[in-house]
Amino acid sequence: MVTLQMFVARFPEFASVPQLRFDIFFGDSVIEMGSEETRWINVYDVAQANLIAHFLTVAQGSATGDSMALMPIRSTDVDDVLVEYAVQREVTSNPVDNFNASIYGQQYVHWRNQAFAGARIICP
Repeated sequence: MVTLQMFVARFPEFASVPQLRFDIFFGDSVIEMGSEETRWINVYDVAQANLIAHFLTVAQGSATGDSMALMPIRSTDVDDVLVEYAVQREVTSNPVDNFNASIYGQQYVHWRNQAFAGARIICP
């Protein structure tokens, strides 16, 4: 499991995060990932670090009063006014699996997919 020291070594941009705040999002990551590291083959720590970084990134945005999505919005409408933005690609995300909102969340999904890719065959 990731410690604050290991986390800051991996992501120095979070060096100012206090231990208590780290512990809160660490606990959230254990809820999401479970505590059985062996289920994650050898990628538990890196996945957990990315998940904590994702949670912190989302929280930092909301702490400054920003409640908008962190990813590009293709269109929005208010009354009779429709505004559409040109985005490079459509972001297809499951509303429950909103990890596309940060690079850390995307990396978490990458490592999660590595760990739970399905059956594996090991050849001698």
